[in-house]
Amino acid sequence: MRHELSLSGAAFGLRPVRDDDAEFIVGLRSDPELGRWLNPTSSKVEDQLAWLARYYERPGDYYFVIERLSTGAAEGLIGVYDVEGGEAEWGRWLLKPGSLAAVESAALIYRCAFEQLGLDAVCCRTLAANERVVSFHDSCGIAERRVLPGHVELRGERLGAVEHRLTRGAWPAIDARLTQLAQLTARRLQRGA
Repeated sequence: MRHELSLSGAAFGLRPVRDDDAEFIVGLRSDPELGRWLNPTSSKVEDQLAWLARYYERPGDYYFVIERLSTGAAEGLIGVYDVEGGEAEWGRWLLKPGSLAAVESAALIYRCAFEQLGLDAVCCRTLAANERVVSFHDSCGIAERRVLPGHVELRGERLGAVEHRLTRGAWPAIDARLTQLAQLTARRLQRGA
């Protein structure tokens, strides 16, 4: 949906997705490294614009571009969606290969969910075979984790997913951990890494 939510961290920020991001979105979704975890999609910018037009009309769906604050360059995408009854899912998380925005973008999307949207719980579901991303979520310290056999259909095949669920009560400890890691990344970027 169209929204005005923006968040800033130490090195990265989230801003609402716009029509002029369509080419960037298509580029990320067409990247072969990222694409193996996504259902096939059109490589046409006009098809992405049509998808965005439908997205703008969907309540409870907040889609963001992840930007590096020092340059304003887009580094990825992330969203909170299916907001209902005080809970939601976060995902649509894609980062340019080599981006250092993972930790801070995760922290910011949780901050959006709990502090701006006032949610009680948020979950993230990752294909079980995407071991790198599952490991990332595990390393965040989120205690509520479950395996969902056959939860996702990808290219006609039913695949398992891993769900990480974070509650408002558990958020402060996770926030402290992610914020500390994000500050380390920001210092690394300032040194030119």
